[in-house]
Amino acid sequence: MQVKYNGLKEERWLWQVSVVSFILAALTGLVYRLGLIGWLPEWGLSLGNIRHAHSHLMFFGWAVPLPLYIMRSQIMSVSGRQERGTPWMKYALFGTLFFGMASYPFFLIFGYRPVAIGTLSLPLSVILSGMVMICWYIFMGGYLKRRSLLDGEPCQSWFDSAQILLLISSLGAWSVAVVQALAPNNHLLMKGMTHFFLAAFTEGWIVLALLAILVAKFSIGQKNWPISHHVSLGCIAIGAPLTFPYGISESLLSPTLLWTARLGGLLAAFGLFQALYVIISSSPWKKSPWVWPVALLALKALMQMGASFIPSSFLFSDHALRIFYLHVLLLGAFTLTMTGWLSVKASIPGRYFSGIAVTVLLMLLSLLPLTSFWPVRWSGPWVFYAAAATALLPALAVTAQWIKIIQIEKNPNPHYDA
Repeated sequence: MQVKYNGLKEERWLWQVSVVSFILAALTGLVYRLGLIGWLPEWGLSLGNIRHAHSHLMFFGWAVPLPLYIMRSQIMSVSGRQERGTPWMKYALFGTLFFGMASYPFFLIFGYRPVAIGTLSLPLSVILSGMVMICWYIFMGGYLKRRSLLDGEPCQSWFDSAQILLLISSLGAWSVAVVQALAPNNHLLMKGMTHFFLAAFTEGWIVLALLAILVAKFSIGQKNWPISHHVSLGCIAIGAPLTFPYGISESLLSPTLLWTARLGGLLAAFGLFQALYVIISSSPWKKSPWVWPVALLALKALMQMGASFIPSSFLFSDHALRIFYLHVLLLGAFTLTMTGWLSVKASIPGRYFSGIAVTVLLMLLSLLPLTSFWPVRWSGPWVFYAAAATALLPALAVTAQWIKIIQIEKNPNPHYDA
């Protein structure tokens, strides 16, 4: 069933705070890149803490709340009224955004270090991050109460799987604290749990949430799948967490862990390719804005599959390549899906989304010269200046879209579908 949304007036502050989180995180990324070229303002901030603040706000303020908001909106649009359980989802979204934003200054100033409060020394950034994850659980509880409203909807199993991977990723994050308390000198286990969280989050939750939104948008039912969609779901859900060894230093890896990561990457890439094949063959995806998220997800899957075959010495020596890969997924596919959804739901002119797409692609291109794929003879200091210059552009483009959506809500214009 094709679900028609009725604007973004329902709890508009929820999606707007998420958009503000993206803008603030993007500007923090700009400050980080300015620091790399020696232009960091004299604020007494370390590059490491700036990077932590950037990544955590992107995760907690942007990469989780807006997909959860969309899932709740889907339930609301099917039921047509405030159902039991949906208020808990709203409160959980508020808590996620509140604690995510509250943790930002502590990550920025202190990183993971404890903060002295009277006679106590508390790791406030870690505590607030833990509160964010508790809010995820509250949302999941509310979702379970109203999940039956999605019976028969193509997106139901995708919503389920995405939240399961979010739950699994959170267990990895809690495990880091346990390891710190019980085995602080076990660096392999510490690194492993950290990257288990990151792998389950980025390769699992993010990918499945994106596919869930695309499946819901195009009403892709079982009849569209030549092989059951559960194959795609299973490959991604099983393979994503297994890729965690890619984030561990090569010196700490055993051959078994490396082959585990390669197998997990192959499984996840196969599942994603299957889903993209169905989306491409059965949906009007070529109509903007969906062409860019689909294309970047395909690029992500291709890179992930390639990582299962390239030599490990190359794979682990090029950190810039991993940064490019993560930005293809998070800044590229994810951000363009979210802003595309906002653009379509608010019925604003397509040029605002096009502006976001252009700035995102420019930033992704600016990251390529930092990788080992770029010819050395074409490199130089300019590559760092280019990366810093383009870092501002997505924040400006998303701000312009946000302002336009607010204007459209106040003074509705004719429908601009995409």
